[in-house]
Amino acid sequence: MRASLCLLLVTLGRLCAVATAQEQPAALPSPRTASGATYITHVTVIDTNDGKKIQDRTVIISGDRISDVTDSKGTRPPAGAKRVDGRGKYLIPGLWDMHVHAVSAERLDSMLPMFVANGVLGIRDMGTSMPLAEIDQLRKDIASGSRLGPKVVAAGPILDGHPKPMRPNFLAITTPEEGQDAVRRLKVGGADFVKVYSWLSRDSFLAVAEEATKQNLPFAGHVPFSVPALEASSAGQKSMEHLYGLALACSTREDEIRNELVKGGADVSFSLLDHLEIEEAGASYSEEKAARVFARLAKNRTWQVPTFAADLPDSRSFDLRVTDDNRLRFIPPFFQEQWSKRATSGAGLSPWGKFFERRLHMLHAMHRAGVPVLAGTDSAWYQPYTYAGFSLHDELALLVQAGLTPMESLQTATIGPARFLGLENDLGTIERGKLADLVLLEADPGKDIHNTTKISEVFLAGREIDRAALDEMLRAAEAAARSARVK
Repeated sequence: MRASLCLLLVTLGRLCAVATAQEQPAALPSPRTASGATYITHVTVIDTNDGKKIQDRTVIISGDRISDVTDSKGTRPPAGAKRVDGRGKYLIPGLWDMHVHAVSAERLDSMLPMFVANGVLGIRDMGTSMPLAEIDQLRKDIASGSRLGPKVVAAGPILDGHPKPMRPNFLAITTPEEGQDAVRRLKVGGADFVKVYSWLSRDSFLAVAEEATKQNLPFAGHVPFSVPALEASSAGQKSMEHLYGLALACSTREDEIRNELVKGGADVSFSLLDHLEIEEAGASYSEEKAARVFARLAKNRTWQVPTFAADLPDSRSFDLRVTDDNRLRFIPPFFQEQWSKRATSGAGLSPWGKFFERRLHMLHAMHRAGVPVLAGTDSAWYQPYTYAGFSLHDELALLVQAGLTPMESLQTATIGPARFLGLENDLGTIERGKLADLVLLEADPGKDIHNTTKISEVFLAGREIDRAALDEMLRAAEAAARSARVK
């Protein structure tokens, strides 16, 4: 989550707790499952490996898997099979949002259907206070179909260096031993990875990295200001979020700025961290140094998750394009009010907004250097003007704005996540034997990345959800958000 907005989170954590109202949200629609196989005929399949568009294909779904992808000529669906006419349409793998904060009991009824209705069929949750056992049950409920939602990869609580946890989804790590113990407990509890945060000391970070490696548990998150980005990369950090630490790594004043931050330790405020790590570092950015940094990140395969969608509202100084967004109907009234206050008090003041173009430039340079990129949005009720599912499409467009092609942008939300998560045998491309997580589009995303929003149908583990059902899901999500209240 964005450090420039975390003061708002602390305030919310102290002042309120969110609970659902007595009125129950509308029931989620049940996906339709054909009694036999489903045939998506005469469709153009987008190959996310190489960007090719393979025309006039028939994709056959049996149960939750793709049983075949074949030429439509000469392929006749048998009697009783479900047929979906794909003429003039484009089939892509289900999308993934690789940085969200959605796994929390009060958010599930609204945010999960929003993801699915937007074709986001997998999410990586980057820090939650929900017990790991409950997350495991949530995954089972989604897998069984008793709850409609995307696949969930989750970290559990965030490891940070403040002596007192900032919020319920944080763990205080003040010594290397505490860091090692936390990693072991997360491993036993079933966490998919370890999330590290900005205020970890260097000793604690390295202890976490060593123990996570020993436990075969990936670690990802912010680059702590006590640790050079290249050291974190060499220690095995698998992904770096928000490009945190990268401007500092590319600054000619890196040592000076880091020493000032380390001297302040846990007393460094969010505003000072943003000022030094973004403004001061950005003002002393060196293209020559950046080239060396990016070459090392590429060699180490350290993935970057820029989450530009969370920066964009501030970069626009919270103008009417932001504050009059029709998607606000999916946000609980209390948080709408908080967002409005944020827009009024902080318009255009955040370094995240002022250095938005610089960050786009950095991402483009990293991509050209071969640094792998993932699409993520930081979507959360407390993150102003981000919307579950919808913001992923915003992010894909921003990646194109940063210099990626539409196909390269699409890869950051399809084959990229599959590779990152080690799930290439099941996800990321449309091939025989893979899970039938699919999105049928009305237009070609390779020509215009905005076409990922033109969703005709979704197939969630083989279960068909047509446009009418997707719209019903969004109405249910809106009702769930509206019925959430603060007490």
